[in-house]
Amino acid sequence: MQWIPGGVTAAQGFRAAGVFAGLKKSRKPDVSLVVCDAPAQVAGVLTRNQVQAAPVTISRERLKQGRAQAVLINSGCANCLTGQPGFQDALTIGRAAAKTLRIPATLVLLGSTGLIGRRLPIIKITRALPRLVRQLSREHHEAAAQAILTTDLHPKEAAVEARIGGGVVRVGGMAKGAGMIAPSMATMLGVLTTDAQVPASLLRSLLRQVTERTFNRISVDGDMSTNDTVFLLASGRSGVSIRPGTPQVAQFALLLEAVAQRLAHLIVQDGEGATKIMEVTVRGARNARAAQAIARQVANSPLVKTMLAGSDPNVGRIAGAVGAAPVRVDVSKLEIRIGGVRLVARGAALPVKPEVMAKLLDRSQVEVLIDVHQGQATASMLTCDFTEEYVRINAGYAT
Repeated sequence: MQWIPGGVTAAQGFRAAGVFAGLKKSRKPDVSLVVCDAPAQVAGVLTRNQVQAAPVTISRERLKQGRAQAVLINSGCANCLTGQPGFQDALTIGRAAAKTLRIPATLVLLGSTGLIGRRLPIIKITRALPRLVRQLSREHHEAAAQAILTTDLHPKEAAVEARIGGGVVRVGGMAKGAGMIAPSMATMLGVLTTDAQVPASLLRSLLRQVTERTFNRISVDGDMSTNDTVFLLASGRSGVSIRPGTPQVAQFALLLEAVAQRLAHLIVQDGEGATKIMEVTVRGARNARAAQAIARQVANSPLVKTMLAGSDPNVGRIAGAVGAAPVRVDVSKLEIRIGGVRLVARGAALPVKPEVMAKLLDRSQVEVLIDVHQGQATASMLTCDFTEEYVRINAGYAT
C-alpha cells in the first residue's frame, strides 16, 4: 500500500469541483460536487443525533437503493431545524443538480454543513450549478475539499493504492470537521471513493466497521452534530472484484481504514483552536465496550482537555474521568502513564520530579495510557486540547 495524491478523485471514474456560490461571506468555495462517470455502488453512515438535517433524511432513503452517481454538498448553511420548507429546499437543489448532470434525482446524495436554523439560499446554489458541473475534473479534488469547510483551517484529503487480486485498487476521500465533533454513526462530513468492484451490501458492512474504528474514535468537543455523514462510492473501474468471503475483502478493508484514519486524524489536528493532539488508550478492560467507554470519557473531559492546553499534567483529572465512566473500575488496580512515564500505580499517585512533569504535555502529540487491569480488552480515542480560541470561535459562531 502506498499513499498517492488525488484525494476524492484518486480512484478511477470520479470527478469533482468546488465553487463559490455566495453562501459564505469569505467568498471561499462553498458548494462541492463529486460525480461518478456511471451509477456507482454506494453505502453511507449517518448521524444518530435525533435532530437531523434535511439532507441526512433524504440521503438515508436514497442510500437504500445501493446506487448513487453524485454527491452535492454545501457549506455555510446546515439546513437543519428548517422544517418542511428546508426539506423541500434540499429536494430542489438535488433535482437541479440532477437535471444539470442529466441523471435521475434519486442518484444524487446530499450533504450540508454550517449554521443551524437558516434556510438554504437555493437560488444562489442553483445558479452556481452549471458552473460547478462545467468545472468537474479529476484535477479539482482540492477545490471540492475546500468547498465543504466551515471553521476548518485546512482541507482534508487522503488516497492510497495497492495491488489486489492482480490489479491496482485505489481508495480516496475528503472530509471536513473542526468543531461539534463527537461522531456517533460520523460538524463532520466525508466522501470516500474507490474504483474496486464491491457490492453495496459489502460496502455497507465494511464502512460501518471502518467508521467505528476511525471517525467514531475521535472527539474535538464531545458534541455530536446534526449533519454527520460519510458516503462511500465504488465505481468498479479498476476491474478488481472484491467478493464476500474472499481474502481480497481484508486487503480492501485495510485501504479503506487507512484513508478514513488519516482523515479522522486530520479532523482532530484541525480542531477549533487546537494546538495539541492526545491519544487516549485504555487497556486491561473487561470488554471492548468498557474500554471504549473509559477512553471516550477521558477524551471528552473538558478538564483533561484544558489540562492538555496548559501543559499541566494533573493526573487527578484523568483519574476522575476514568472513575466517571459508566463502567465498573477497581481503583486499587488503576495505572496511568503520560508519554510513557508512570504517574499512577495501584490506584495511587507516584512522586515524579517536577522537571519531568513539566515536559510531559509540552509537545504537539501526547500519549496517555490507562490500564485498569481487569481483562484483555483495549480501545483508544483521539482528541485535542481546549483553548481560549475554541471559546472565541464558538461564542460568536452565529454572528
